[in-house]
Amino acid sequence: MKTLVFCGVIWMAMALSPARSMAAGFGFYLDGGIGSGQVEWDSDVDSFDVDASSWGGGFVLDTSPGDEKTFNYRLLVGVERQDLEDDHGITMKMVGLSVENVFGFALVKTPEFRWWAGPLVRIGFYHGETDTDHLSSGVIKSEADLLELGVGAVTGINFKLGNVHLAPSLGVRFIGAGGSGTRTYSSSFGRYHEDDDLSARATIGFANLALLF
Repeated sequence: MKTLVFCGVIWMAMALSPARSMAAGFGFYLDGGIGSGQVEWDSDVDSFDVDASSWGGGFVLDTSPGDEKTFNYRLLVGVERQDLEDDHGITMKMVGLSVENVFGFALVKTPEFRWWAGPLVRIGFYHGETDTDHLSSGVIKSEADLLELGVGAVTGINFKLGNVHLAPSLGVRFIGAGGSGTRTYSSSFGRYHEDDDLSARATIGFANLALLF
């Protein structure tokens, strides 16, 4: 949470800075992605495969949405939903906060058009739960808190429409996450809870649409 607050303060400072007011753009974004990965509870011998999906939105700052500079830094701070569905059709539904840093380099730049590409680094904090889980093992519900770290690559195009930039982008994220959780078991003696650590990893392709003012 301290990291999120710090990044938020930096975002506000950059957005309100007079030195950047002529070049920087800030606004809103929507983001969605699909992919696959693996999840493992520490007490289990094997990990299990999952289908991963995500969608969300929030605020975005770009230091150079137009053709002013070769390099641009883009900061995205938002709320995101992530679903991890296992082979049994059971889905861990997670909601959290994400902070993504994109470092772009212009490939083509004109007064009306900018095509850029570069790496990204992200961090996220998520909480989620399932309605049911691996029933064959007696687990009827799981919940978890995860810290997510990720890297990737992204490319995008900024179109200037009057005083606004429409900025779609495509990319891939390689995500690793770890945290703690609780599984609720059902047996002939009733229900009981077990605390456990878990880890996850996923590769997610995504599309993002930003509107910069």
